[in-house]
Amino acid sequence: MRFALLLTCEHATCAIPAEYESYFRSRRAQRDLRHHRGFDPGALDVAQFLSDRTGAPLICGEVSRLLVDLNRSPHAPDLFSTYLQRAGATIRARILERYYFPYRQRVETTVAQMIAERRTALHLSIHTFTPILAGQRRDFDVGVLFDPDRELETQVSRMLLGSLREDGLRVELNRPYLGVDDGLTTYLRTRFPSTAYAGIELEVTNRIARFRSERRVRWCQALLRGIQQTAAQGGPVDAPPVIPPSTDA
Repeated sequence: MRFALLLTCEHATCAIPAEYESYFRSRRAQRDLRHHRGFDPGALDVAQFLSDRTGAPLICGEVSRLLVDLNRSPHAPDLFSTYLQRAGATIRARILERYYFPYRQRVETTVAQMIAERRTALHLSIHTFTPILAGQRRDFDVGVLFDPDRELETQVSRMLLGSLREDGLRVELNRPYLGVDDGLTTYLRTRFPSTAYAGIELEVTNRIARFRSERRVRWCQALLRGIQQTAAQGGPVDAPPVIPPSTDA
């Protein structure tokens, strides 16, 4: 691969550390943790499959997004869920220091290292979405989220679109969300130049979590082929960019 590929999965798990379990004892909280509000069903399976077969590093979140959402900016109103409303500022700060900032810094450092090695970083952030939300059907299989003002991301996204559609997947660009919405890739675009970093959020229908194993593998193989074809067309960075100090903390 001519791109340096990095895989992340911010909503990999519904885990709640023991010291915060008291905030999630209600029946409603337990239900939310097991469903899409608590994590992205199927996302970790997809990300692990892709990592195993490409050899790309995979960085995964270790806590439920109901504890803290690793895919939101530090000052986002939905960074913490309603279950943390009664948690004080000290507790929230501790959660950020233990889980949020180390995760974000690890991803940023990995991208910076790739670029320092004069490689173009292709960062795929793997998520899943619900096929029906608020009564609205989302009749497609994969959403490719990107910033249309960044030429490299646009090229990568259109290559992915073509490759995945050739494999029979129903693919849409910047659906079910916009690629410029608040998220980890959006933040990283402020840290790295558009010629050296392409941050793509892949939104896969969470029906994949309910597929039988053979069908799930076929889907993942289609994603793998599309990513490999796209990554092979990437180019090296002419020179490592100057990276300003992080302001994420």
